[in-house]
Amino acid sequence: MASLRDIRQKIKGVSSTGQITNAMKMMSTARLNRALDLLKQSKVYNNKLSAMFHNIKSHITPSKHRCLKKEEVKVSCVIVIGGERGLCGGFNQDLHRFAYETIKNNKEKEIKLVTIGKKVSAFFNKTDIKPYKKVNDLNVKEAKETLQPLCNELISLYSAKKIDEIKVIYTSFISATKKSLTQQRIFPLTEQANSLCKNESNNVTFEFNPSPDIIFENLLPRYVQTTLYRFLLESNAAEQSSRMAAMTSATDRAEEIVDDLKLQLNRSRQALITREISEVISGSQL
Repeated sequence: MASLRDIRQKIKGVSSTGQITNAMKMMSTARLNRALDLLKQSKVYNNKLSAMFHNIKSHITPSKHRCLKKEEVKVSCVIVIGGERGLCGGFNQDLHRFAYETIKNNKEKEIKLVTIGKKVSAFFNKTDIKPYKKVNDLNVKEAKETLQPLCNELISLYSAKKIDEIKVIYTSFISATKKSLTQQRIFPLTEQANSLCKNESNNVTFEFNPSPDIIFENLLPRYVQTTLYRFLLESNAAEQSSRMAAMTSATDRAEEIVDDLKLQLNRSRQALITREISEVISGSQL
């Protein structure tokens, strides 16, 4: 049986751990609220931009723009958006497994992998699928501008026919308790990809100057940037939500362990007192 001193030390250690996880839970809650605010703002802008983009797309000739054509896919660019830190339950592991299996299932295609986030970059560095490009240490608030060079590079590669499609794998935020591992195609543009903006564009009419084709080409990088940024914000919200849930669970578990240790301490103390009383009584009878 553990001594009273050992039990007290365990109580102290577990209590300290519980205080740390509780502090991390509160930090994650605050970060989740900020992430949700950014996501809400981004959705409004993204939906309006998508509405404009969808409207312009309906006024141009698809044959003039490669991103509107259906072609054979030989080289696929896959962007995987993951977490920057750990201690978020199975968030990173689930995404890594889903992304790896999804890419492996496309054996007939050449893959150009782009990773966003330290954890996902580190994971793929240890696999047989090495990243073509890594983007780490992103500040979420400044990520939109940071992602612009990447978006321009990918559009250039697509225009030069060095890649045939662009897909994004990320964790979609649904609610604080529900997330979904998601794969979305950005290029080539399809009706499914534009379903996000149809509701916004139904009652909107635009007059074009210059021509729709010129506006389309200039709007394309902005559309890709805002779409990728929205996916990043969803992933960030899902990561913070997972970390909050993990830290809440850890804090609750620490409290349960402390309660069990206190019960064990009381029983050990009672047993010690009982033994001492027995020894006194036995000694007095001699």
